[in-house]
Amino acid sequence: MANKKHKNPFRYLPLDMARAVMSVLALAFRPKKLHVNGEKYKNKIRGGAIIASNHTGYSDPFRVASCFLHRRIFFLAAKEVMINKFFGFLLKGAGCISIDRDQSDINAVRKCVDVLKDGKLLSVFPQGSIKDADEMNKIKSGAVLMALQAGVPIVPMYTQKRKHWWNKTLIVFGDALNCKELCPKRFPSVTDLDNLSGALLEKMEECKKVYEQINK
Repeated sequence: MANKKHKNPFRYLPLDMARAVMSVLALAFRPKKLHVNGEKYKNKIRGGAIIASNHTGYSDPFRVASCFLHRRIFFLAAKEVMINKFFGFLLKGAGCISIDRDQSDINAVRKCVDVLKDGKLLSVFPQGSIKDADEMNKIKSGAVLMALQAGVPIVPMYTQKRKHWWNKTLIVFGDALNCKELCPKRFPSVTDLDNLSGALLEKMEECKKVYEQINK
């Protein structure tokens, strides 16, 4: 009988080291996590899930990570961010997955799906690039496609830069979107993906409205 293959027990060591560093940096962000119902967000995500956030600046991945220090979380990052070999090496070790936004990067999607099926979290910015905090009118369909393929929920969130550095970082989470329940098809159409993206956008906009009400 052939020997069973065992996964490398140290494969997550660089990622866990990055989490240790992030636990210190989180003191600077001091996230205040709320649910759209106004209550404290209890953060009880089990297994694989996609965290879908708006994107207002380069510090957004740190804001997301500061909310999930107890979990291993990966990030989908534009290849331009990782083009420098040394910097790209560090980001890859910290859990970043490079994606070419100018074409259908099937390889990147497969890596993300593998991460999700392995029970890990994946942070995605569906807007595709940095946008103004008020610009929430369109998102890409990559997040819902990966959620369908991996069979995991998408957790929407919204945040902005703090007005003052000493303020806590307010982050609003919405109810998870279960794409499989809304679209049980094995091969979803473009229209199906657009409809699911619209449903995700509505949940993100709901988080935005609650954020603005609290942060007046």
